[in-house]
Order: sequence, then structure tokens, then C-alpha cells
Amino acid sequence: MRTETAEPVSIRDALAAAEVSRREKKKNPAMAAGLSLLFNGLGQAYNGQFGKGVLVLFGSLAGLFVMIVPGVAVWLWGGYDAYRTAKRMNDGLVPYRETSMLVVVAFMIVWAVVIFGLSAAAAMMLVTMGLQGMV
Repeated sequence: MRTETAEPVSIRDALAAAEVSRREKKKNPAMAAGLSLLFNGLGQAYNGQFGKGVLVLFGSLAGLFVMIVPGVAVWLWGGYDAYRTAKRMNDGLVPYRETSMLVVVAFMIVWAVVIFGLSAAAAMMLVTMGLQGMV
């Protein structure tokens, strides 16, 4: 059995590869999937689909409130969709959308506000329940 080890890549090399990719109008499908799995919907924002990324974020969070499985399913689907969309953009099957750092930063702000807002709401609910002797 043949084992392959990945060579470490510096940030400078990764940024250079991203710049070449940007000039050649190519998306990195693995990066799109990885971003979406790291932060729900960020891969879609990388692909230039801000609205779709927000839908993946809210869909996975809504699924988590219903049950764990639907939320995880939407989260995994988001990673798959980001990968597939990037590949389809590279193949010319889907119109190419430029990656805008402004859109990516805006998405991260939306993501942070939603996550911190939900955390604050959960903390307030626990405090209220504690004050009423329910916890």
C-alpha cells in the first residue's frame, strides 16, 4: 500500500496560488468546500453566492434547533454544494462569479452576529430559567 504525505504549504504559496486562480478565473473546489465546512455557507460566499451562503447558514441552524441530524445534513450539503458549484464554474457550466473579499468579510460579519446573537439569547434563556427555579 502506497502512502502519500502532504507537503506543508506556506501561506505565501497559498496566496500566490489563489492569485493565479483569480487571474485565470478558476475557483478552487477544495477551498470552497473547506470554507463551507469551517463556517456554514462561507464556501458559497467564496463562490460569489452570498444569498445562498446565508440560506445555508440559517438552514443548518434551523435544522440544529429541530434536531441535530437535519442541521448536520444541511451543513454537509453546503460543503458539497460549494465544491460542486466551484467545479461547475471552472467547467463553464455555471456563470463564473468573482470572489470579492468584501463579500467574504460581509458574510463573516453576518455569521458572527448570528452566532453571537444566538449565544446571547441562549444565555438569557438559561438565566431566566434559573431565576424562575426551572434549572
